[in-house]
Amino acid sequence: MANTDDFLKQHPNCCFCGGKTPASTIDHQPARIVFPDKHRPKGLEFPACAKCNRQTSADEALLAFVCRFVGSRRTNAARDFHRLRDIVGSVNRSFPGLHQRMHGQRLWARERGVWVRVGTIDVNQPEVRLGLCRIAAKLALAIYYETQSSPASKDCRINTQWTHCQNADTFKHVQNIIRAIPNQTILHMGKWDTQDSFFLKYHYEGGRLFSVAIFHQAVALIAQLREPQVPEQREKWDFIMSPLPGSGITVV
Repeated sequence: MANTDDFLKQHPNCCFCGGKTPASTIDHQPARIVFPDKHRPKGLEFPACAKCNRQTSADEALLAFVCRFVGSRRTNAARDFHRLRDIVGSVNRSFPGLHQRMHGQRLWARERGVWVRVGTIDVNQPEVRLGLCRIAAKLALAIYYETQSSPASKDCRINTQWTHCQNADTFKHVQNIIRAIPNQTILHMGKWDTQDSFFLKYHYEGGRLFSVAIFHQAVALIAQLREPQVPEQREKWDFIMSPLPGSGITVV
């Protein structure tokens, strides 16, 4: 991890709210809570004001929850179900009543010493939709900063959408998009990488950044960041968002 003081000298402004607010923290994208056993290699560290760093904390706990319950397609990765109590606790504190609305029965049970799926979860909830799209926007702003070496303008617009592997047709479409996008980002350390729990494909051209982040081979967060001079295209998205100085990512 970078030394905070040195890092902030090199990156003095928050990259998540228009580039005019002084950065005071290092924001790690994606957050540790999303990864199995919270093990996260170094990398993808970004300058953030305290407000932007905290803004998606509850959303990230929700993402960690949804990744483990929509039916992960990871076949070889360790399944850290022992963390579910803590993750569910975080969701309950931030979104009272949401856990109960998403399911009415136990979702996992031990069978011959192995956890097996015994139910489904209804993720079609407004809190899930907004929270995961906000993370999609934050990842797009992070990758924009990583590739362009400057924060995106407060006047940019970020189209956001999310889907999951229970939506078979939609997820197949996402897989086709992934194959077509040339650039990829993962976290790695030596022989260890996050390919099974997180990777991000992206492409920047003509003032547009398109990104697709895949978590646990189960959840896809999709964003298209459009610089101010780029005309809007008529496409269907879940939310249109923008970085608001001093306030973070907001729906417009």
